[in-house]
Amino acid sequence: MVRVKQISNRRPPKRLLPSEILLSHILVCAVPNPGHVGPMLAVAVHLKSIGHHVTFNTSEHFRGKVESAGIPFAPMAGKANYDYRSFSSSQEHSNLADQKLHQLQTFFADTISDQHEVIQRIHSNTPLDLIVVDTAFFGIYPMLLGPKSERPPVIVCGVNPMFLSSQDCGYTLPPADTQEGQEEIKRERQKIQSTFRPVHDRMDSIMQRYGVPPMPYFFIDCLYHLPDIFLQFTAESFEFPRSDMSDTVRFAGPMLPQKSGEFKEPAWWNELDGSKSVVLVTQGTLANHDFSEVIQPALSGLADEDVLVVVAAGRADTETLIVPENARVASFIPFDRLLPKVDVMVTNGGYGAVNHAFSLGVPIVVAGETEEKDIIAARIGWTGAGIDLKARYATPEQIRGAVRTILTNRQYRDEAERLRKSFARYNVLDELTQAVDEMLPQNERVKSITYLESHIA
Repeated sequence: MVRVKQISNRRPPKRLLPSEILLSHILVCAVPNPGHVGPMLAVAVHLKSIGHHVTFNTSEHFRGKVESAGIPFAPMAGKANYDYRSFSSSQEHSNLADQKLHQLQTFFADTISDQHEVIQRIHSNTPLDLIVVDTAFFGIYPMLLGPKSERPPVIVCGVNPMFLSSQDCGYTLPPADTQEGQEEIKRERQKIQSTFRPVHDRMDSIMQRYGVPPMPYFFIDCLYHLPDIFLQFTAESFEFPRSDMSDTVRFAGPMLPQKSGEFKEPAWWNELDGSKSVVLVTQGTLANHDFSEVIQPALSGLADEDVLVVVAAGRADTETLIVPENARVASFIPFDRLLPKVDVMVTNGGYGAVNHAFSLGVPIVVAGETEEKDIIAARIGWTGAGIDLKARYATPEQIRGAVRTILTNRQYRDEAERLRKSFARYNVLDELTQAVDEMLPQNERVKSITYLESHIA
């Protein structure tokens, strides 16, 4: 029997020219704050690396940082295009609740229109297949409140602790198993929602001009209920459990900073040799204008302790600090280099730094009440892997006592190790990729990427 060679009528796959390549267009938005821009830029870089066309939207202040990462930059406009340092210096309200109310109204509610209109302009110029925003970018609300069929899918990334209200826990109160505790949770929720109701009403009035219905939940809860997917950038073990949490919420693990490149080690770096316990002290990059909150009290309180104190000041003007002999001060130190050598971190509770520390099993002493830091501090204390001093201005005695307790009490290190193992179970980039793929299952632009990978050398 002679086999007849079958001749296929199929034409060989067409070789696409670069101008013909259609990629998914994803817009990543971040409010202009280093603690938000950092993880959201990592999101953008990853999405670009897996074949998407990504545009990054934040204030002009971060243009250089975004463009140096190779991501096309779209600047914010109007009130949304502010310098985050003006947020730090808005201290005219002596009452902390009034200060937070002012900041929410000025930097988050009043920026909605300008944020929304920039998104619309980008979308009209180059249609968007997906929008990814951080947990403070309320300019996405007009789209989320409008018809779902008329907007791209939306993913929100939790770069702050969860603000989602619940019958099971408070904002700063962990779940309670007593009637008294449950009533306290209810009272806290009512008090906070009453205090910040003016922000909710202001947002609703701003969004009326877009013809959308009023927000169906308290303004902060809408972040978790309205988007298609909400990715919380931490481990579930570092968040109060909620039985009534929206199905859209997923824990993705922390979005840690990229490994640092060239780093010139300071002259004292070889002192981090394990011969002494190392205590890292930091106030982050936003709430570091007043060293008397944490840094100076820590330097004073630990001056006579047999430890090496390392201060990551987050700013260059450190000459006002009174620095004892056992302390070393730097304006910036990459935490991926420093944290593996640290025994205790003393902080005002920046979310990124806290997640980074726990991902490495480093116990924490925290003193913080501004922004959302009281919420973060409450979670640190609840985990058992740290001590919450429940103060904005820690005293030297408080810090010294807390550091001593952690260094001499094994349970804190054991709990921090438990968290490290929990954090290690996550791969945030894989979780992000999966969420994005779910939002673009039928997208022809995504199909084109698969085609290109298969047929273009």
